[in-house]
Amino acid sequence: MTKPDLPEDSTPLSPFGYWQASLQTWSDFSQRTGEIMMAQLNGRTGRTASDADAETLASELLRTLSDMNLRHWQNTARLLESYPAWMNVPHSMTGSALVDWFDKLQRQTGGLTARMSALEAPQIVEARPATLTVPDGAADDLTRIKGVGPKLSRRLNELGIYHFKQIADWSADQAHWVDDYLAFKGRVERDGWVKQARLLSANGSDTVH
Repeated sequence: MTKPDLPEDSTPLSPFGYWQASLQTWSDFSQRTGEIMMAQLNGRTGRTASDADAETLASELLRTLSDMNLRHWQNTARLLESYPAWMNVPHSMTGSALVDWFDKLQRQTGGLTARMSALEAPQIVEARPATLTVPDGAADDLTRIKGVGPKLSRRLNELGIYHFKQIADWSADQAHWVDDYLAFKGRVERDGWVKQARLLSANGSDTVH
């Protein structure tokens, strides 16, 4: 039995071509394995298998598997050849040069992230509503606002919100900030917190529920 020829083509492979070549390699391996086994069976028809037959079969299978492995790595090399030069830079660098390259890339990316954060920071601070460290006199009962229960009232207090007037003064952006901070998914606007707080702040009604 002859050993299957390895591909001699060195033309760069596209990712799709690499996938096709891999499938073909496995197909060839399966076919070759079947041929080897059939040849062994035909060669010993009418008698029991000997140790020599088993060794021959194992040798042929190992040789075929080795050919498949070589073919796979050749196809991988052809795939890498198809990449743009800059994508192969890390593969061709020494260990220390590779560390320096990634370190420089990280510093550049980190600098860009810091600059972007600096630009966004004023917007974040501006959107956050004014808060208090302690209530201005007696804290209002925020549970009088529809949709605010005792647990939520405590969370608002922890954020520094104690009075109806604070909520009544929220802009649309500030209300959205609080909604996003508390992960309410639009609940502040949907329940009309600002409108309710304005009514309560203006006339001291017992409730707007």
